[in-house]
Order: sequence, then C-alpha cells, then structure tokens
Amino acid sequence: MRRYRYRWGEGMWAYIFHRVSGAALIVYLSMHIWVIHHIQEGQAAYDNLMRIMDKPVFRMGEAALLAAILFHSFNGVRVACMDSRFGMRNYRATFWLVFAGSAVLGIAGGMAILFAGK
Repeated sequence: MRRYRYRWGEGMWAYIFHRVSGAALIVYLSMHIWVIHHIQEGQAAYDNLMRIMDKPVFRMGEAALLAAILFHSFNGVRVACMDSRFGMRNYRATFWLVFAGSAVLGIAGGMAILFAGK
C-alpha cells in the first residue's frame, strides 16, 4: 500500500482561513443580534452595554472582525473566479494576493479602529 503525505500548501491554508473567518462572522452575527436586542430594553440598558463595548478588548475584536471580513470576502471572490476557470493556473499567486491585500487593509483599518477617538 502506498503512503500519501499531505502537503500544507496555499490551497489548504486558504481553506482553513476561509472556514475560520466564516465561523468568526457567524459568532459576530449572533453577538450583533444580541446587542441589537438590548435596544428593546430601553435607552439606559443600551447605553450601558455600549460603554462596556467601548473597552480596548472589544476594539481589538472589531479589528480582528475587519480582518476576517476582508479575507473571507476577497477569498470568496477568488474561489468564484477559480470555479469559473479564471485564475486556475495562478492559484498560489492569487492566494498570496488575497492574503497580502487582506493584511494591508486589515492593519490599516485595525489601526483606525483601535485609535479612533483617542
């Protein structure tokens, strides 16, 4: 019997990052619905929750959320292009383009989120 060795290439990392960013977006959506629910409890309850959410740990979470949104959306476009046979020869290059673009925009946007209003 022949043994197969799995290679951790760009395709595998794209798959893992896409799934992790998708799971992060599901967690965010659930949390967003929970926060919006507090509007029904009145202005004071909502304002109290917003004061809690303005802490640095939540700002870091928002920056991470931005990175997840960027990677998930750019990689989704990349996957759609690959499914239509556009970019099949350059799947490694397109992965690195998506990763670099997400990183640059995520860092820039994350810095704006972290230092907003300071």
